[in-house]
Amino acid sequence: MPQLPFVTLDVFTKTRFEGNPLGLVKIPEGHDVSTERMQSIAREFNLSETVFLYEGKIEDGRVPEWRFRIFLTDRELPFAGHPTIGTAAYALGTLAKGAPQGRLICQSGPVWMEQSNGVLKASIPHNVHIHTENQHSAKHIFDLQPRLAGNSALTPNSIDVASPVRGINFYFAELPSLEALSLVETTGVKPKPNLDRDWNVGFAGSYFYVFTKDNVGSCGQAEVRTRMIAGTFEDPATGAAACGLCALLALRSKVKSLVIRITQAVEIGRMSVIGVTVTLNDGLNAVEKVELSGSAVKVMEGFIEY
Repeated sequence: MPQLPFVTLDVFTKTRFEGNPLGLVKIPEGHDVSTERMQSIAREFNLSETVFLYEGKIEDGRVPEWRFRIFLTDRELPFAGHPTIGTAAYALGTLAKGAPQGRLICQSGPVWMEQSNGVLKASIPHNVHIHTENQHSAKHIFDLQPRLAGNSALTPNSIDVASPVRGINFYFAELPSLEALSLVETTGVKPKPNLDRDWNVGFAGSYFYVFTKDNVGSCGQAEVRTRMIAGTFEDPATGAAACGLCALLALRSKVKSLVIRITQAVEIGRMSVIGVTVTLNDGLNAVEKVELSGSAVKVMEGFIEY
């Protein structure tokens, strides 16, 4: 029976059993695994995401590079944030024995990464799109979160729909208080945002946020608390949504460079700390660069028979 080595990591944290768990399956050089088998393995892990990392030779004097694929329990994703940071931490820290820089290749494109003092930074592929062809009202949010309905003090301050890359879409709902954020729950109702015609594809989730320090303005920085809900599932850390939120706020505020510190999933005991920096072009109307940062810690390792 063939075997594949695996590890699990908790991502966007330095503390085991916090952050967002990630399954990472290593595919040795010269081996391959079918997409169908990868999907079965991801379903067996039953985590928010599982990655498959193709090992290769690391040559002296060259920047190390790895190809990886990202799976939910029911589909493959072109990109996701917490799998990227977790994979970067393992690839640079373990496979490359502490190399300061490297590159990952995912479906959305190359990801340049670096590490320093236990913090990973990754330059994220992006194709940010704000959906404007349809209205996005509070009723859509109340349908997803009935506990927020009927109380004006809990009504979202703003509602947007945006995609950090094509195929990954989120409601972004700014709530007025941490009390409102605490009422968010997994209701089993899947979000179905009205997407623009050419972008009506892929995953959809709801990202709820509250400003806890600063409110962007012209200061170029902010701190927020967040939760991400998709039907019956709450994600402990959502790097793609964090990147999308930072890009949305930068474009809305016309800030050349915006740095956000995001704390997610406190309410479910899996506190995650996510850093995002977004840089706009000189016209302040398009995203030029997205950088995602965070830490990760290994939790388990073993073998999968397949």
